[in-house]
Amino acid sequence: MARRQGLFDDLVEIGSKLPWRAAVLSAAVIFVVCHVIAIGTVPIAAAKTLADLGTVVQRQIAHQAATIFQYLLPIGLLIGAMLSYIKQSRTNSLFSEAQARPKTAITSMNWREFEKLVGEAFRRQGFTVTGFGGNGPDGGVDLGLAKNGERFLVQCKHWRKRQVGVTVVRELKGVMSVHGARGGFVVAGGEFSREARQFADSCAIKLIDGAALEELIGSSPAADGRSRATDGGLRATDRAPMSYARIAKATAPSCPRCGTSMVERKAKQGKFAGQPFWGCQQYPKCSGILQIS
Repeated sequence: MARRQGLFDDLVEIGSKLPWRAAVLSAAVIFVVCHVIAIGTVPIAAAKTLADLGTVVQRQIAHQAATIFQYLLPIGLLIGAMLSYIKQSRTNSLFSEAQARPKTAITSMNWREFEKLVGEAFRRQGFTVTGFGGNGPDGGVDLGLAKNGERFLVQCKHWRKRQVGVTVVRELKGVMSVHGARGGFVVAGGEFSREARQFADSCAIKLIDGAALEELIGSSPAADGRSRATDGGLRATDRAPMSYARIAKATAPSCPRCGTSMVERKAKQGKFAGQPFWGCQQYPKCSGILQIS
């Protein structure tokens, strides 16, 4: 049986899950509030009448609680803030290495580091990132995302020697339905099978393979907000964070006719002139097309 956590342990855990600056600010606010209550509720020396007894007891309880909590609560949050800072520093270092040497870094990291990398990539694109827990079946979901009031689920597969199959995508679709998610992502260090891509094309799941993940990482701003030089003279901070639609386009689907990877094109004539669509790379040998949603 797991040991039940006390109040102090809960505070440390809360502080570690908050951004460290937010945890420090919360600790300062709590200290000020509790200190004001402590000095403003000095107990009355003694009750002069029976009617005063209740007031005396209440003031004593408030004074003692505020006196203790003005130190206990901030200390717990500050310890959590320190853990949060260390964790974020390690994640930033991991992400910086992946930005500098994406192929080598992604290949050499373990599955836990891969999950942290993916979470940080989405966080830098403006998503609120949380872990995904619960007692029920989660279909292997690793991360929860939130943006503009909508929820997304992410499944990470750090598979380098075999393709991610359609079963993984089907499992994520089932979990999305249970939790009412707007969409989902399956992120892999390698590639996806043809069946997985075809199934994902039919639902609100976007597949991000190793190459697309490198693109997603490369589009992310630096953690400290400073410009980072990238190929082509662009700087990461000059780019707007990728929206869900842009991330959805980060990896091309497979052609429904021949299975070849597709490329984005624009219609040149007709009622759809100017609108983008997926076209088969084998065109004109293969005329397979898909609409970009």
